[in-house]
Amino acid sequence: MQGVADSFELMGRTPGNVDKFNLAMTELTRLVTPDILRSYDFSGICHLMDVGGGSGELLGAIAQQNRKMRGTVFDLPRCAEAAGKHLRQIGVSDRIEFAAGDFFKSVPAVADAIILKSIIHDWNDARSISILRNCHQSLPDGGKLLLVERLTPETPTATEEDKAHAMSDLNMLRGPGGLERTKKQYRELLNQSGFDLTGVYPAGRFNAMEARPR
Repeated sequence: MQGVADSFELMGRTPGNVDKFNLAMTELTRLVTPDILRSYDFSGICHLMDVGGGSGELLGAIAQQNRKMRGTVFDLPRCAEAAGKHLRQIGVSDRIEFAAGDFFKSVPAVADAIILKSIIHDWNDARSISILRNCHQSLPDGGKLLLVERLTPETPTATEEDKAHAMSDLNMLRGPGGLERTKKQYRELLNQSGFDLTGVYPAGRFNAMEARPR
């Protein structure tokens, strides 16, 4: 097994692998976006930043439903071309921009709300806290953070849904070294990063967890 911190780096050395990964993530996001839009009210957000937002699939859809919202897709430079193309195609490039960077180093202080979908489950606790603390530093007083993730039940059962959670947990451990977490585990991560968990909104197979900086 490669080192935990190296799996995405290794993939990034082969452009073809990056393209396949980005396409897969875009398709998965497209499938769950309607559930996210139904589960959470984004209307009070002025500027939303999607950290690790890839091609802008999720933020673009949110912006289409919230015509006054501005936004930023924040991801590695290799995502810039695909994001720019997608945002132009859906007619939101005048309000949504792309910013390149590394969320382990810093997050731009441009938004009153940040969303991360399927990001934290990729990483162990230490690296997750690093990302969340960078988000905390970038948010203004009164800002909010949204984590869109699967929630593992506190007491797993033999249902197909719980089996899927277990398989996803193994995949995260085998790949980048992350894990699927329970609500309690996410609350603890957020607390260690300077946030209070203020709400959980079911979104199909996922949950949108709202947190506020202390």
